Amino acid sequence: MSFASMTSADFNQNPSKAKKAANEGPLVITEHGEASYVLVRYDDFKDHWRKSKSLYDALNDKGSKFDDDFTPERVSFEGRDVEF
Repeated sequence: MSFASMTSADFNQNPSKAKKAANEGPLVITEHGEASYVLVRYDDFKDHWRKSKSLYDALNDKGSKFDDDFTPERVSFEGRDVEF
């Protein structure tokens, strides 16, 4: 997932633009080219960061916007010497 970004100077000059960007997803605010802050909607904050979940619940959250399908590459042991 890619995040939108905005410099801290742009954020200070146009906070309404930052809020609009945060409606689409997390907005990274940078200072001197380095990520410093993240602006997110309060509902997203409650759903993903504030509520404690077990590891099992977090990994099985079907409603997560941050979940991408993961298809690992198949591994073959052909041509490798394996001793048992």
